[in-house]
Amino acid sequence: MKFIADQDAYRYISAVREFADNVLRHGRDTYGPKHTPLFVDGLNIDTLEPPVWKTEGEEWILSNLASQQNLFRTLDGLTSLTGERKYREEAISAIRYAFDNLRSPNGLLYWGGHQAYDAGKDIPAAVYKDAQTHELKEHFPYYSLMWEADPRATKRFIEAFWQAHITNWDNLDMNRHGSYGAKTDAGWPENYVGGEVFFIARHGGLSFGNTGSDLFYAAAMLHKFTGDGMPLLWAERLAGRYQETRNPNTGLGGYQYSRLDKIEHGIQDRAEAQFGDNENLKGHLVLEGTILNPANGRGRFGMFGIVQLKLGEMLGGAGSKFRRWALEDLRAYWTHAYNPADNTFVALLTDGTKLSPKDVRKDGYYGKVGGESRNPHGLHDNRLNPQKADSLFLWAYCLASGISGDPFMWEAARVLGKGNGLGDIGETSESRAALNLNTDSSDPLSLVACLELYRQTCGEDFLRLAKTIGDNIMSQRFHKGFFAPSAKHLYARVDSIEALALLHLAAAIRGEPDVVPDMWPGQGYFSGRFDGIAPGRTTDDAAIYSRLRGNT
Repeated sequence: MKFIADQDAYRYISAVREFADNVLRHGRDTYGPKHTPLFVDGLNIDTLEPPVWKTEGEEWILSNLASQQNLFRTLDGLTSLTGERKYREEAISAIRYAFDNLRSPNGLLYWGGHQAYDAGKDIPAAVYKDAQTHELKEHFPYYSLMWEADPRATKRFIEAFWQAHITNWDNLDMNRHGSYGAKTDAGWPENYVGGEVFFIARHGGLSFGNTGSDLFYAAAMLHKFTGDGMPLLWAERLAGRYQETRNPNTGLGGYQYSRLDKIEHGIQDRAEAQFGDNENLKGHLVLEGTILNPANGRGRFGMFGIVQLKLGEMLGGAGSKFRRWALEDLRAYWTHAYNPADNTFVALLTDGTKLSPKDVRKDGYYGKVGGESRNPHGLHDNRLNPQKADSLFLWAYCLASGISGDPFMWEAARVLGKGNGLGDIGETSESRAALNLNTDSSDPLSLVACLELYRQTCGEDFLRLAKTIGDNIMSQRFHKGFFAPSAKHLYARVDSIEALALLHLAAAIRGEPDVVPDMWPGQGYFSGRFDGIAPGRTTDDAAIYSRLRGNT
């Protein structure tokens, strides 16, 4: 049996090693006058050439370090599992080069949602040329390896990240966009006032949870590295602001804790503007911070939940608040937003009032009158449509069950397992499972959820199911030595969540799950104008990585 297990682990490691070797061979920055240790963001699977971002007549070969964090975790994990030092060393080399060459004077890196490095011209590429903008939203960088590469630069970056995005420390007014020209030498302030939530944001920005989670994750990691209590204190304060938006009757908290004001900025809170005169919602507090459309709910409860639970585990007693908040959030969201009839989460207000596209009585941020539509950025359909309770939530509730031992969380995970085609995990953690070992799922997050259940129960069927999903990833998503959604897709990202999931599977099979860097629910992306796609912004996923052969 040990021989068979070793062979299974070897298959997965070999596939990931082939992928990593291809990235090292073909994904290096060998473009432009200067060749560097950096990686390009993706490759054409057929030609092995990088895709080109086209904007306003310019062409960029993107090398976005923020969109390569799963790659760095994978390279580090390969070294741990194989003993071959080159993989970790190549990742560290890229990080050190970025710290030495892609850092603004205030300590921020040229990376993220709106900045990258153009490997073709050897210069930073900025979406907003008149106001170079730093943005991290649910990226969750691999700070541990960054700390190993350069602890001083990593500390400086995390402090600069906070100082460039927090516009008022008294109440944690913040902006998802930070300035590369901001002053970032003030350290961690001593005093904090707090106050009411849903205050007017005085600096034109909003306290979006997808940036807030990256901020408190970064500060908590800095506390882990240094033992300094101030970053942890501010991480708790920031995460706590979102908890302060909770409705006292439902326990549901919002995706932001500030709002825009028509008088101050010439624009109004988008929910208030669109629904303020809706007779059906009279008497309800309707703000962006109280509307939980499913996309925001996925971030506010799925990603928030996973990040806070993992911080709670990582920090032990010092992470108790994160752990408690996550468990309370996940319970409230399941209770009020989950629809068992079709395995979806619905749109609702934090007071529990359900919303749907029928509530759109005039065009606006949340959709157009009459049904589904594209928003001005071309990123989402009508924002009030229900969305499937997918594998991210399965992972979140599996984690919550393992950390809390709460039967409520186990039952939620059980329902989600069925809803995602994985079968029945059992009435309790001690019950016999009836899993769908013939599933065709190739979802890496479902694989990770199965490994979490295996960690909790030591039930071999959970490992078997994880192997089935791993085999499906190999057959459905591994093509010509790269990972892509299907054989029809033309481009592959170097930042493959599939590769990292397979390493976790191999490590679990070998009985050494902790040797591979932990998985976080991050998602690399680049967002801006792309020639030929009109109007407004799009993402690299939509413009490049969704392309199919014959449709370029």
